[in-house]
Amino acid sequence: MIDGKVVIHISVKGKIQLKDETEAKSLSHFAGDWSLGPSTSYMLLFERKQLGKPVETSEASFLGKVLFAGVIEEGSLLEFLNFLGENNRSGVLVVVSNGVKKSVFFKEGQIRYATSNDPDDRLGNVLFRYGMVEKDKLNEALNDRSCRLGEKLVQMGVLGISDLYRAIKAQVEEIVYSSFLFTTGSFYFYELATTASLPSHLHLSTRNVLMEGVRRMDEMSYFRKKLPGADVVPEVLKDATIEDLTMQESGILALIDGRCNLEELSRKSHLGIFDTTRIVFHLMQGGIVRLKSTHSMANEASGGEDNIDKLLTAYNQVFHLISAKAEGFTPKLQRDLEMFLHKLDGELAVLFSGVVVKPDLTIDPAQILQNMTRLSDRSSVFSLVYKALDEIFYFLLFSAGISIDSAVETDLQNTIRQLTKQG
Repeated sequence: MIDGKVVIHISVKGKIQLKDETEAKSLSHFAGDWSLGPSTSYMLLFERKQLGKPVETSEASFLGKVLFAGVIEEGSLLEFLNFLGENNRSGVLVVVSNGVKKSVFFKEGQIRYATSNDPDDRLGNVLFRYGMVEKDKLNEALNDRSCRLGEKLVQMGVLGISDLYRAIKAQVEEIVYSSFLFTTGSFYFYELATTASLPSHLHLSTRNVLMEGVRRMDEMSYFRKKLPGADVVPEVLKDATIEDLTMQESGILALIDGRCNLEELSRKSHLGIFDTTRIVFHLMQGGIVRLKSTHSMANEASGGEDNIDKLLTAYNQVFHLISAKAEGFTPKLQRDLEMFLHKLDGELAVLFSGVVVKPDLTIDPAQILQNMTRLSDRSSVFSLVYKALDEIFYFLLFSAGISIDSAVETDLQNTIRQLTKQG
């Protein structure tokens, strides 16, 4: 069996050819006639027409035949994993969705290992997310190709052998959990002739992993109603009553400083994003912490020209999007915005003096940067520009009588958070 190494192109006229002709030799032991079996838009299944034993190769001696294949539908992967566990199956489950491929290795119904082509699932990224290694040490280990990453970090004294075990276990679990979130794609399961070449010797109960995966899916969707992403920043409420906290809750609370987002807290606490999100959610429910507002973060951001320019670029992209969505009403919106800017007063009048509104509703950042030098107080210039641009954003929506995807507002808030960090 060849697993993802050869790419075949099918033209709109139905002609088949190899993307790379040098790979033709890889297909030589499949020589013969094949018929197209039941297939989907994600997976083609071919059956050999001629009878007889296929030619054995070294690869075929390691990889066995495909036993199951299917299309991902709601709950189908969970049901299939449960089937593999309950029936003590050995082999590899491969899940493919939108170019992402995850493979889970089973032996007698238990999960032994997992691999993925998603960069977020690499061991180095898992180690970094859990705060088990700093970037400089990780890069140093990655630059040494003489041995595996985990082995190198142990040699360097960055990790102990127990740390490495926990990290690989977390990596495998995260690969499996994330595959449950796929809503489209396909999967197939094939036998392994031998498990001797598996790169680790984990022994995870499929049943326990399934139960934990389902719990995480249910709870995370609930948590996300108040904590929409890993980049939100919690802060401790003043005069909050703090009592009866667990050890983990006390540990997270001690790390909350009004600047670290959930992802950074998960690294510092070594708990991972799920448990960190769960704990912060419970602290919010208890009236101990809240999410820091975008306006509050804007007040703390640096007023340097680079930050202001990035902020203007982000909003100009949205103004251009509004222009495209408004279609024939853009000239009217341009006049409305010019009048809006003309009626600004105080520091805002100074900041937007002489600013030109372009036909696509974007505004000239160079003029604003020049006007910044005329402000009497530049200590809160970032907040000033942000509030003005945000006001323009909502004014344009009001004037055009349109709405815009909530993801656009989320992206803008993320920009503010990133620029706050740089400040």
